[in-house]
Amino acid sequence: MHKHNAGPIFVALVVWLGWSATSAEARERIEFESVHINMVTSFDTLIVGDNADRFIALMRAQGAGRRISGPVEPPYSIEIWGTGDYADGMGEETGYGKFIFEDGSAFFEKWTGTAQNNRAVGTAIYYDGSGRFEGMTGGSNWDCTSMGDRFSCDVEGWIEVP
Repeated sequence: MHKHNAGPIFVALVVWLGWSATSAEARERIEFESVHINMVTSFDTLIVGDNADRFIALMRAQGAGRRISGPVEPPYSIEIWGTGDYADGMGEETGYGKFIFEDGSAFFEKWTGTAQNNRAVGTAIYYDGSGRFEGMTGGSNWDCTSMGDRFSCDVEGWIEVP
């Protein structure tokens, strides 16, 4: 009868499993609500000329954000670039945003939404974080109200950071 000594193999397996479990990246999930106040700095339009009074717009805005729930965060700066396709008082919008925080950390978003009657609602996907947001993922739902050359947005979002 041949006897196998599985002890060293078992110990190696336990050590490897323990190492692989602790080396897995733990991610912290941050859920928050914010208010963003933005001012349109440029808004250019191109009239299409069809029966729906369609026009296409290119917009740039800057503003500030403030967390109203979730981890405490000093106010942060916002830059926004977007396009819209509007007809009969309604439109589809898409664009990008950048959020810049007091410590220099930042991340981008790609957003899409629909607009009607001075209100736009949509979603955003967060990406390309730097500083304390490096490697982050996240997204949000937003609801914005237009007030002339300014707009205010209520944001419910989440971020996962390594």
